[in-house]
Parts: sequence; structure tokens; C-alpha cells
Amino acid sequence: MKPQPLWKIADVALYLGIPLKSVYSMTGPRAVIRIPHIRIAGKVRFRKADIDLWLDQCMVVTNSFLANIPFEIGGRFNRN
Repeated sequence: MKPQPLWKIADVALYLGIPLKSVYSMTGPRAVIRIPHIRIAGKVRFRKADIDLWLDQCMVVTNSFLANIPFEIGGRFNRN
């Protein structure tokens, strides 16, 4: 398996579409929202897989979104 390259802060900011300053602030120890990161020799680095998992965990689900997902009751998929 080929190792994935580590991202720099600029890469994450571009991927998320947010300012560099916002990503920097999310790596601080007192940040309200912490983004998963790695510190190597004083440099902050990120793995894409960690960022994607973090995004999934941060997702806010609305009732209208849930209404369109079939759920299973008694072995059958229902919408109600």
C-alpha cells in the first residue's frame, strides 16, 4: 500500500475552502473546534483520511435529510 502524502496547512485550507488563519486556529490547544493534525519537528501536517473522517463527524443532519433515507423495520425497508 502506497503511503499518502501529508498535507500542509495551505492544502487543508484549500480543500476546506476556508482561510489559512482559520486552519491555524483550529490546531491550537485552546481551539473550540479542533482539526486532527500531526506535529512533526514543529511543523503541522494533516492526513486527508483524518480530515475526511473529521468532516463526517462534524456533519449536521437535518430531518429533511433523514426523511429521504430508507430505514429497515422488520427486515423491510420503509419510508414511514
